[in-house]
Amino acid sequence: MNDSQNSSAGIYLHFPFCESKCPYCDFYSMPIEDKEPTEYIDAVISEAGRAADTVYGSFIYDTIYVGGGTPSLLNADEVKRILENLHADFNIEKDAEITIECNPSSLTEEKIHEYLKIGINRISLGVQSFCEAHLKTLGRLHTPEKAIETYHIMRDCGFKNVSLDLIYGIPYQTNAEWRFDLKTIIDLAPEHISAYNLVIESGTEFGRLYNQNRLSLPSDDEQLRMYDSLNEHLKNAGYRRYEISNFSKPGFECRHNLKYWTGKPYLGLGPSAVSYNGKTRRKNSADIEAYLRRAREGTEFPFETEIIDRETALRESIMSGLRLTKGVSLANLKDRFGYDLREDKRDTINSLLSERMITIEDEFLKLTDKSLFISDSIMVKLI
Repeated sequence: MNDSQNSSAGIYLHFPFCESKCPYCDFYSMPIEDKEPTEYIDAVISEAGRAADTVYGSFIYDTIYVGGGTPSLLNADEVKRILENLHADFNIEKDAEITIECNPSSLTEEKIHEYLKIGINRISLGVQSFCEAHLKTLGRLHTPEKAIETYHIMRDCGFKNVSLDLIYGIPYQTNAEWRFDLKTIIDLAPEHISAYNLVIESGTEFGRLYNQNRLSLPSDDEQLRMYDSLNEHLKNAGYRRYEISNFSKPGFECRHNLKYWTGKPYLGLGPSAVSYNGKTRRKNSADIEAYLRRAREGTEFPFETEIIDRETALRESIMSGLRLTKGVSLANLKDRFGYDLREDKRDTINSLLSERMITIEDEFLKLTDKSLFISDSIMVKLI
């Protein structure tokens, strides 16, 4: 087992139901319609109990992340039942970061207040835009006013760690509109901001429209200006970028997501959820019906397993490290893999250094602000 098991792990629980499917989303989800979540919760609890009898039962967990889908469709009693079972099955630290993803359209003041009472201490709110036209384009069910109202209710209820999500590069969006979104979110002053450049994924409604030339996206130059505006506004407002798409005030980085980028272990529960124990990665089948049926039968859940060999672990360590603004540790690559990146990729590194696409500081190789917008192409050259 590698040294990832010497540190605290995280639990991710996937809730695959939404009020409706957003046209840009490629996460495994489906409209909740008239489905009753009780059977799904039973299945998740059953899966957690099985995992507790494996190596995942030996970890100490300091983060729990309930994502989706739209987990805020669950009421507090339903979430409480899940959390109580996780605490019974696993060793979870008292000061664990417990996050739930929420949409403004599915939150009420009562629900927010109850979430805090049952131990949730961090909310990630899917705002995406403060422009009503863009919210409609994205298929969101809330208005800008509802998002802002929901945020203030969270504060009034006592939440002290709130993350807001934004998307840029939306069809027909201008940089002026994006700068308005940035000003609005800065005025709200959440502890954490995730700002994603819209990616058109195959299998989504946006993907279908794009392939038919029916989706008008901002030009590459306009999206680059949006990216520059993002850096400028958030840096001036005191937010620190710690990962390509994530910014926080000091001390409010998402502890759970950092596990993915630093190679720490995590347990995934629910269809399509992924687990990693340091040696193998396991992905549950994205099949809700099979998931529920196996739970009723008391049989093993369908999944695929990938053994993480040295080459895969090395490649993923470089890529994940480059996602972080801290960069990839050259010393760690030598200690863990006996691999000298600077020597093996000498010509590439010298070229990227001369182009100011990367820097090397204190034995960390990292992308510059200039290259973060084209990070994928830089990573490919270094693995």
